[in-house]
Amino acid sequence: MQPIAEFFSGRNYINEFKKFITGQYLTKGLRITFGALLPAIILYKYNLLNTAIALPLGALMVSLADSPGPIHHRRNGMLISNGINFLVAVIIGFTRHYPWLLAIELTVLSFFLSLVSVYGNRASAIGLIAMIVMVISIDVHAEERILQDALFMLGGGIWYMLLSLLLYSLRPYKLIQQALGECIITTGAYIKVKARLYEKDVRYSDVYDELLPIQVAIHSQQEQLREMLFRARGFTRESTAKGRILLMMFLDSVDLFEHVMTSQQSHALLHEDFGGGELLERFRLLIIETGNELEKIGLVVQSGFPLSRKSELDDLIRETEAFFVAYHDNHISQGNIEGFISLRHVLNSIKEIAHRLKKLYRYSTYSREVSSELKSEPDVSGFVSRQELDFKLMMENITLDSNVFRHSLRVSLCILTGYLIAQLFPFGHSYWILLTVVTILKPAYSISKQRNTQRLTGTLIGVGVGFLLLYFFHAESVLFACMAISMIIGYSFLQIRYMISVAGITLYVLISFHFFHTEDFRGLAQDRIIDTVIGSALAFISTILFLPKWEYEQIDEPLKKLMTANLNYFRVVARAFYGAAADTMEYKSLRKNTYVALANLSDAFQRLLSEPKNKTPHPELLHQLVVSNHMLSSHIASLGVYSQLLAPAYHFPAFKPAANAVENKMQAAIDILSGRICEASGNPDEHFATMRDRVQDLLNQRLDEISLGVEKSDVRKKLSGFKTITDQFEIINTITADITNILRKMKPV
Repeated sequence: MQPIAEFFSGRNYINEFKKFITGQYLTKGLRITFGALLPAIILYKYNLLNTAIALPLGALMVSLADSPGPIHHRRNGMLISNGINFLVAVIIGFTRHYPWLLAIELTVLSFFLSLVSVYGNRASAIGLIAMIVMVISIDVHAEERILQDALFMLGGGIWYMLLSLLLYSLRPYKLIQQALGECIITTGAYIKVKARLYEKDVRYSDVYDELLPIQVAIHSQQEQLREMLFRARGFTRESTAKGRILLMMFLDSVDLFEHVMTSQQSHALLHEDFGGGELLERFRLLIIETGNELEKIGLVVQSGFPLSRKSELDDLIRETEAFFVAYHDNHISQGNIEGFISLRHVLNSIKEIAHRLKKLYRYSTYSREVSSELKSEPDVSGFVSRQELDFKLMMENITLDSNVFRHSLRVSLCILTGYLIAQLFPFGHSYWILLTVVTILKPAYSISKQRNTQRLTGTLIGVGVGFLLLYFFHAESVLFACMAISMIIGYSFLQIRYMISVAGITLYVLISFHFFHTEDFRGLAQDRIIDTVIGSALAFISTILFLPKWEYEQIDEPLKKLMTANLNYFRVVARAFYGAAADTMEYKSLRKNTYVALANLSDAFQRLLSEPKNKTPHPELLHQLVVSNHMLSSHIASLGVYSQLLAPAYHFPAFKPAANAVENKMQAAIDILSGRICEASGNPDEHFATMRDRVQDLLNQRLDEISLGVEKSDVRKKLSGFKTITDQFEIINTITADITNILRKMKPV
C-alpha cells in the first residue's frame, strides 16, 4: 500500500510526519521490535543469548504473520503460524546434513507453503513466514540443538502472541481507529487530486492516472476495515459508545466517498463555459480545502487528539457561494446556463460533504451523547466476503490456469536452484540467497520487478550505513540503540516503503551479527550483497521465463466483472426514476461491488504498466478503457445519489427506454469480453428524444423568466433537477458507447 503523499505534490511534511507517528505502521513496527528485543535483552543479561537465540527469532517470525483483522483471526493465525514454524524447524533441522533429502524437502515445502495463499492474505503471510523459517533453519551451527532451538522458537512465538493479545485487550479499538483515520486521510487526498480537474489547461488523462492508485488504496483500506468491524464476533452488537461510533463512522465515511465521486461532471464543458474566468479557480480552491479538512479529521480519528484550530471550510463555502451567485447574475446566458446548473450541483455536493465532515468530527469525540443519538446498527452480513478453509479450493487451483499454482511452481524451482548454487559455490551465509528469493518473488511480474530493485538498493544502503556506524562507533550501547532504531524503521516501513524497510532490516541484521562476530563485518557485508544479487537475479529470470502469466492475458476477467457490476448498479439506480426505488441495503451492496471491481481493475492495470512493452498489445486502448470505466462508475455513483435525493420528485416514463438503451450497450460490452458476437446497436438518440424535449421546454421557459427578471421559480427548480438527471443518463450512455467501441477495436471478430 502506497502512502498518500505520493499521489499529490506540494505535500505538507508536518502532516505527513503526524500521519506516520500516529498510524498503524509505526505501531506495528514498535510492537514487533519490542516483542523481539525484550527477550533478547533478558537473555543477554543472563548470558543465555547464544543458547536461546531462537527465542527472539521465533517472536520475530510470528509477529510478521500478525496482520490486521478481527482478534480471533489474529489469534488463530498466530497459533497456526507457531505450529507450522515449529514443524518446519524440526523437519529441516533433522535433515539439513543430507543435501539430496533437503533439496527435495525445500522444493516440496516451498510449493505447498506458497499454494496456501489461495486462502487469502493471512494464509499467504503464514506460508511466507514458514518459508523464511525453513530457509533460516538450513544454517548449520557448530553445536547441534535442533529440538531445543525449535522449542525456543515456539516459545518466542507464544510470547509474542500473548503480548499482541494483551495489547489488544488494553486498547481494543486502537487499530480500527488508525485504519479508519488512514482511510479518511486517503479520501482527502483523492478529493485534492480531483481538484486538478478545475485547473486551466488540465490533461484529464493525467488526473485519472493519479486517481486510479488512490482509489485502489481506498478500496484496500475499506476492505481491511470491513474485516475488522464486520467479521469481529459481536463487534456490531457492541454495547459501548466507542464501538457503535466507530461502526457508524466507517459507514458514513463510505457514503462520504460516494459523495466525493458524485461531483463528477462534464469538466470539458465547464472549461468551455467558464475557463477564462475566476469561477473555476474558486471551485478548485474550495475542493482543495475540503480535502485538507478531511485529512485533518482523519488525523483526529487516527491519533485521538482534537483539532488544534477552527475549520475554515464553512467560511470558504459561503464566500464561494456568494461569488458564484454574483457571477451567475452578471454572466448568465443561453450558452452557459447548463454550466451554471452543473456548478450548482458541485457546490451542493461540497456542502453535503462538509455536513458529513461535521458528523465525523462529532463522532471523533466518542461522547455518550453522540452515541445515544445513533440508530441501531444495520445488518452488515452482506458486506463481507468470507474465505472458507476448504481443501477442495487448493485442489481446484492445482492447474496451470491458476496464477497461484504457477507462482508456487516458480517459487519451488527458484528455491531448488538457489540451494544448488549455494551447494556448488558456498558463501559465508548462502541461505540469504533463498531468503532473497522468498521475500521478493511475487505472483505478479510487476511486483517482483519492483521488489527486486528496491531490495538491491535497500541492501546497498543498509550495508553502507552499517559500515559507517561500525567504523565510527564502537560502544555497545550506541550500536544497540542503532540496531533498535533500524528494527523499528525496517518493520514500520515494510508495507509502505519496501526499500527503506530493506535498508533498516539489513542494518539491524549486520549490527546483530557484529555482536556475535565482531571481527567479520566486511565479509558479512560482502556475503549479504552477493547473496542478494544472486537471489534477485534468480527471482527476476524465473518471473520472465518460467510459466509467466502476463496481466494482459488476464485483464478481461476484471474488466468483465466491473462491467457486470456497473450494469447491476446502473439498473437499480436508473429504475428509481421510472419505477420502484431499490432497498437501501441492496443499493449499498451493489455500490460496494462496483467499487471493489473498479479497484481490482485499476490494480491490475497498474501492474500491467510495469510489464515488458512487448507483452502488452494496444496499451493506449487499454488506458482509455480503464479511464473510461473509472468515469463510468463515477457517473453511475452520481446518478445513484440523485436517485436518492431527486427520484421521487422527478419520476418520468421517458427515463425507462433511455435506461434500457444504456443497459443494452453495457451488455454488449460484456458479450464482447465473453467472446460472443455482438452486433452494433441502432441509433440511440430516439431513446433520449423525449427526455431532451422535456429539458429543452423547461430551458425555454427559464430563459423567458430570466428575460423578465424572475430569479427563483418552480421552473428553475424543475430545470435543475431534470437537466442534472438527463445529463447523467446522456454521459453514461456516451461513455458506455465509447467502451464498447474500444472493445470492438481491441477484439475484432
